[in-house]
Amino acid sequence: MLSLFGSGIGRGIAIGKAYVLKNSEIETPEIKLEKDQVAAEIRRFKKAISATERQYQVVLDQLPKDAPKESAAFISAHMMMLRDPLLVDESINIIKRDQVNAEHALQIQSGNLVKVFEQMQDVYLRNKKADVQHITNRLLRNLMGIVSHSLDEFNKEDLTGRIIVSKDLSPTETMFVKDRKVSAFVTDLGSQISHTAIIARSLQLPAVVGLHGSSKYISDDDILIVDGKRGIILINPSKVVLGQYKGLQRQIRGREKSLGRLTNKTSKTLDGHRIQLLANIDSVSELRDVKRVNAAGIGLYRTEYLFMNRFQAPSENEQFKAYKRIVTGLNKLVAVRTLDIGGDKQLDFDYPRKSSSESPLGLRAVRLCLNNMDLFKPQLRAILRASAFGKIAIMIPMVSNYEEINQVLAIIKQTKLELKKQNIAFDPRIRVGGMIEVPASAIMADIFAQKLDFLSIGTNDLIQYTLAINRVDDAVNYLYDPIHPAVLYLIRRVIRAGDKAGIPVSLCGEMAGNVQYTRLLLGLGLKIFSMDSTYILDVKEKVLGTDLSKLNYQVKQILKADNLSQAREHLSKLNRL
Repeated sequence: MLSLFGSGIGRGIAIGKAYVLKNSEIETPEIKLEKDQVAAEIRRFKKAISATERQYQVVLDQLPKDAPKESAAFISAHMMMLRDPLLVDESINIIKRDQVNAEHALQIQSGNLVKVFEQMQDVYLRNKKADVQHITNRLLRNLMGIVSHSLDEFNKEDLTGRIIVSKDLSPTETMFVKDRKVSAFVTDLGSQISHTAIIARSLQLPAVVGLHGSSKYISDDDILIVDGKRGIILINPSKVVLGQYKGLQRQIRGREKSLGRLTNKTSKTLDGHRIQLLANIDSVSELRDVKRVNAAGIGLYRTEYLFMNRFQAPSENEQFKAYKRIVTGLNKLVAVRTLDIGGDKQLDFDYPRKSSSESPLGLRAVRLCLNNMDLFKPQLRAILRASAFGKIAIMIPMVSNYEEINQVLAIIKQTKLELKKQNIAFDPRIRVGGMIEVPASAIMADIFAQKLDFLSIGTNDLIQYTLAINRVDDAVNYLYDPIHPAVLYLIRRVIRAGDKAGIPVSLCGEMAGNVQYTRLLLGLGLKIFSMDSTYILDVKEKVLGTDLSKLNYQVKQILKADNLSQAREHLSKLNRL
């Protein structure tokens, strides 16, 4: 048995026979042209571009109705790149200048662009090189008359239950993998934030990416175990190991079935306290999962994904339609977080005052929006327009001072007046809340609570900023600890400030979906949890088995602990109650 390790996508385990795609490299010889052949070669290149556009359009037209919205967005982005001057015009310039064939010119320019992306510090942008490579590959196949090997095989063979093994999969191919009832896939390339990974998660397919050479060790019909949670591939496991993993699969299915019985149960503690369990989402495609677990609403809708993977900002109308679909599709409260871009999350297109810094302390979230009205104002108009169709709230990320809140409230007030003058409907009583993600806002929570309609604690950033730790830095992320007393004191302070002002306080960081911290947060007074919908039933089970009146002593001991070891010991006792 051989084990390979990569980046896991999804929580499931898949067992099946390997189906290895032979993604052979396309060899493109350099052919020198006569001067009178250049014009014809450019026409041939443009013809290949048109053919590629038609192929992408066919894929768009054939997308399953339940395909995630991001799927169409990714394909549309690829179609737009086919008109990008940096790829197309520069390739044509090489044909003219060097008098070479289109294939060779395209390979040269594609290589230039890949090098540019590889040198970028931003991890997200570095991964954009894969888009260039996918588009180049498709163009070369059309130029050279090569049938798309992988998609052709998908259409011809029965792949039910098989595990696809490939050097890489494009987002388009990933969608068709699901449509062919494939149980999982593994690739040499890719990362957890690649387009392929994003689509795999939205399709709920177990996958492991970034294996760097898996196709060298795996042959057709090898028995594979794909552990999407741990990022492990087991090749031709022994009967004992195979039996163990089949047992794990049964446990997972049994647990999911058991938790499914809790779907329609009221989320209430043993001593009668109602607890709201809300969902975090990135797109409308996740509504199905939100409904499946009967979430009480959406506590965090991350709107930045509407702005990603494209060359210009979405229009007000496009945003309005997206927000309206979510509000009308759920018929429960939806808290829409305004654009949270900056730091490690950057957009592909340029906009005024775009920061080149990846620092988490830079121009990001509400700071960036207040400096970019062309981005902020259309989004506020779209949210307000959607409020006429259902329960919606505006949530401002990373507020850190009183002046920011006043600025945002003034802009919202002005936007309402503009809509009223235009006779455009909206909810005049729409609630406006703020995310508490920095120590300053947690300390000033009692003041913020006087101005805002609700507060939401974003623990991922709050922990990072409180402990002065970059959570993506391997050298210090061992210090990232949610039960550090300073973090817990800040969380409790915010909850108490909300209670005193009579406004709701939710918590929407990773802590909310981790059952290890459910009782601790309940003991700190939290009544509203917001998390990825996949964790809602796990947390509900914990809530249903908890008596709030018995938590006080152990929670106090955690807060009084001299060190993290003591705190963890008391947390363990708390979870055994």
